[in-house]
Amino acid sequence: MKKRILSLLLAAVVLLGSTPMAFAASEVSDSVIEQVVRAAGIMVGDESGNMNLDKTVTRAEYAKMLVAASTYKDKVSGVSNSSPFSDVPYTHWAAGYIKTAVSQGWLSGYLDGTYKPDNTVTLEEAATGVLKLLGYTTEDFSGSYPYGQIALYESLGLDVNITASQGSSMTRRNMMYLFYNLLNTETKDGEVYAQTLGYTLNDNDEIDYLSIVSDTMEGPFVVESGVSSIVSTNGKTVYRNGYASTADAIRRYDVVYYNDSTIWAYANAVTGTYQSASPSTSSPTSVTVAGAEYEIETSDAALALSTLGGLNIGDIITLLLGRDGKVAAAMSADEYAADVAGVVTATGTGTYYNSVGNAYTARTITITAMDGESYTYPCSKTSIDEGDIVSIGFGSSETDVSILKSSSLRGTVSGYSIGSRTMAKDVRILDVNDTNAVRVYYSRLNGAELESSDVRYYATNEAGEITDLILRDFTGDLYEYGIITGVSEQSDDMSLSGSYTYLLDGERTTVTTSGKTLGASYGPARLTIEDGQLTAVRELEQIRNPDSVTQSGVTKDGESWLFWDDCAVYLYENAQYSLLSLTELRNNSGSYSITRYYDKDTDEGGRIRIVIARPQ
Repeated sequence: MKKRILSLLLAAVVLLGSTPMAFAASEVSDSVIEQVVRAAGIMVGDESGNMNLDKTVTRAEYAKMLVAASTYKDKVSGVSNSSPFSDVPYTHWAAGYIKTAVSQGWLSGYLDGTYKPDNTVTLEEAATGVLKLLGYTTEDFSGSYPYGQIALYESLGLDVNITASQGSSMTRRNMMYLFYNLLNTETKDGEVYAQTLGYTLNDNDEIDYLSIVSDTMEGPFVVESGVSSIVSTNGKTVYRNGYASTADAIRRYDVVYYNDSTIWAYANAVTGTYQSASPSTSSPTSVTVAGAEYEIETSDAALALSTLGGLNIGDIITLLLGRDGKVAAAMSADEYAADVAGVVTATGTGTYYNSVGNAYTARTITITAMDGESYTYPCSKTSIDEGDIVSIGFGSSETDVSILKSSSLRGTVSGYSIGSRTMAKDVRILDVNDTNAVRVYYSRLNGAELESSDVRYYATNEAGEITDLILRDFTGDLYEYGIITGVSEQSDDMSLSGSYTYLLDGERTTVTTSGKTLGASYGPARLTIEDGQLTAVRELEQIRNPDSVTQSGVTKDGESWLFWDDCAVYLYENAQYSLLSLTELRNNSGSYSITRYYDKDTDEGGRIRIVIARPQ
């Protein structure tokens, strides 16, 4: 039975119109398939990392692929001490692979004693090779060669996505599909083939792609004098902070992992006061820095943060975090020498300890930094308050907080640029109001039109690319979106008051105001909630009878609106609202009249926030 290596979940928010829509099954992309065979070491790129998927595969190359896809993968190399065929001397680059593949019966030579290593592999030769890996023998093939082999190959599903036909040469693309299919296919004995190579399966009997990567990954390593001092970059694909990148983009103090085909680099550092260690400073497994706890990943980091290392409770230190947000390395903040930027979301007081263990109380600020996480720092400056955009510098024993100057920037967000200014692929974006901040991503802004008043701050790297961007309440994602179901307002010469009932995520809440009214009306609305109190209400606009509906949004009269990721769907029936599942809406869309509600136009950062379905 065919098993998929990776189940790609289609996170589809399909808020349908009156016409039922078809839903396609999730398919594994070519990029994922390529990464699987790369990570498994079955197929790798050339010296530049290019897979050359349209080139044909030779019999020598196929022998190497078969060995790499077998339990011999870590035991055999191309080196051989004897010549396996008259046209394959022991000096041939694939002599060892060819010798192993033929001796195991996966491939065969010709009657004249040759192997013909430079001939291209035909479909039937390739199919026979992987069938042999699955444990099938000549007795399992009915009919004469190659009809029995082709029939079994097709019945097992090994032919999925392969375009080659009997007698034609296999391209590297077809070979990529063949080995991906092989990994997912059960052996003759009923075991998923990938499992025979040591890869574990999940609860659905599917091998997790991440397990393949993890099993072949080396690291973490901290870059000191260039990534090439850690691993050769020739022929390797490079990712930095999750985005396709180049080896030249990797910087000092990046945390690096690698395997035979790929390098992953992470630039993620946390700087602040070393507050505590758990279970103890003599043998720490986690530490608290700047108000947040981090698990330690490496023995070097554990040593540095222990009583045997040079970092002590009360010091200002920097943690270098790896791919799982765990501590790969630790050092003094002076050594790292970098600032932290963000928006102040709260002020308060905190208890700290100096280097000799004495406690003291300090004024603190809590910021949402550009990575979207919250950190707390001591700050004696009373001029720093909530809503300020600040930069925090670090000395050996104190923090230096300063307010960042506003920046002017405007233009359409498109192709990783804002107007004429280029954005880095891993640009960090915050949307902030007076006291709150939320991290957003480039895709959230793509197509939006930013005015200078929408941008509070931005920073650039050495190449002039925008790396950090702070917006002024642009997306509207800092608010809650619900339905006002009850309004009672009192206004006379003596007093103002109001009572409001609203639904938020299906939960009903009633609040009262004294000394003011909110001017609310019934229906979907944007809700401003501060410290648990409803402080402002703004009615949403509605879209009825759109011209088209897709998974991402709707269009009407030439205008388009996109769905919010957290868009809520309600059924309104018998004067009552109840949450409606997307599945039920999808399956019964023709039974409902559907209205969509948005806060503002898409190019202004708006989204469709609420959908209401009414029985027809």
